[in-house]
Amino acid sequence: MVKISLQSLQPGPGWAHVKPHNDLEYGHQYGELNFWVPFTDRDKTGVDLWCESKFGADDYHPIVAKPGQVIAFHGSACRHYVNRNKSDQTRVSMDFRVGVEGFFDPFCSGYHGRKEVQI
Repeated sequence: MVKISLQSLQPGPGWAHVKPHNDLEYGHQYGELNFWVPFTDRDKTGVDLWCESKFGADDYHPIVAKPGQVIAFHGSACRHYVNRNKSDQTRVSMDFRVGVEGFFDPFCSGYHGRKEVQI
């Protein structure tokens, strides 16, 4: 299962940011692996993906990524967020999730649509 989201536009300067959360809070399940791909240079926007090292650690650190670099993390377990864009540039990124066979429950009652893709 792969869910792709292109909703990650963050105009600057702006006050909006994503609060610390894990994806279980939004109807995702534990058997998903998150991927995050920034398309804008963090040196221009000052925006990073911040993530805790393990569930409940509350030790957020930025995951510094270059444009086009793919970051993988367990977003259902680890809380994460993106900080506020204080620049005059728009931050653009893409995120998607992959259901890991053997851990992903295709019958989970989460509210996100699912489709199996064979590669």
